[in-house]
Amino acid sequence: MSVARSLRPSALGRLKDTYKGKGLLLPRLERHVMRSIEENPERSTHHMHPSDMAKKDWCGRHDYYRIIDTPTEKTSKANPSFRMENVFAEGHAIHGKYQQWMWEMGILVGDFQCRECGHRWGDISPKQCQFCLSERLTYKEYPLQRKTMLIQGHADAATTLDCLVEIKSIGLGTLRFDAPRLHQRYLNGESAEDIWFEINRPFPSHMRQGQLYLWLAWPLYERIVFVYEFKPTQAVKEFVVDYNKSFIEPLLETARSVTTGVAAGLPPDRPSWAEGPEGKICGSCEYRRTCWGINDTIEEAGDPTQRVNIKRTTSAKRRRGLGRSA
Repeated sequence: MSVARSLRPSALGRLKDTYKGKGLLLPRLERHVMRSIEENPERSTHHMHPSDMAKKDWCGRHDYYRIIDTPTEKTSKANPSFRMENVFAEGHAIHGKYQQWMWEMGILVGDFQCRECGHRWGDISPKQCQFCLSERLTYKEYPLQRKTMLIQGHADAATTLDCLVEIKSIGLGTLRFDAPRLHQRYLNGESAEDIWFEINRPFPSHMRQGQLYLWLAWPLYERIVFVYEFKPTQAVKEFVVDYNKSFIEPLLETARSVTTGVAAGLPPDRPSWAEGPEGKICGSCEYRRTCWGINDTIEEAGDPTQRVNIKRTTSAKRRRGLGRSA
């Protein structure tokens, strides 16, 4: 499943640093990759997406503000970078080889697009374009959507084996976020091979994402195959998981509140972990001021220590002041 990325002003500003004095080829590659983010938006901003919903810090209220086109209030600190785009590209390449192999086997189901005429259609491992007969085709994954809910996504693949497929490239960064216990063991000196051996089930965020895909695909598909490839060694393993709606019911309940909130013009409740506008997650949200009703005329946008605290005087002091002024 591809992840949407957008190029924000501060990232655009950083492109100037690549123009000269830093090499012959790499600066040009960096500018090309970063600009391609701006020119090629990857998914709808008016839907919730399973890849976001699966994260433990997913906020339905954030998605509500995005869906109704609320203006963003600050530049995110987590801008894309050439390094991160390189990581995404590597993951995309790993996805592509498995998709190509399933295509060659004749079992790949989903949307395909012709690179000659642009025609896009649903099919099973086609050999050529339906219209222009070109063999230059691209697999556009397996689209998923529920019309009654503002949820939309793409599974990495679907197959004639009656299963969806989700391909995950597992690196040390994956362990840091999704399996901190295993990551700590690696930091303590345990080998990457031993860590890989200990992975015997999909990570929780992957489970939630997969169950959301199955919920969107039901009743056509009732199981999903996770293919894990370990980046340090290219070792591979798979996990077959059956559909279990109860696993994602809390996420669906939040998604329902977002959907009804968009229709009624009322934001859903904040998640239980939201500690306040200065919290770790809320403090970096581009909708923080709107969500928490922060008054721009009082709060300084910069250093919190420079904000002025205004305390209202008591009614007795106000009456005494009025008496003296009279």
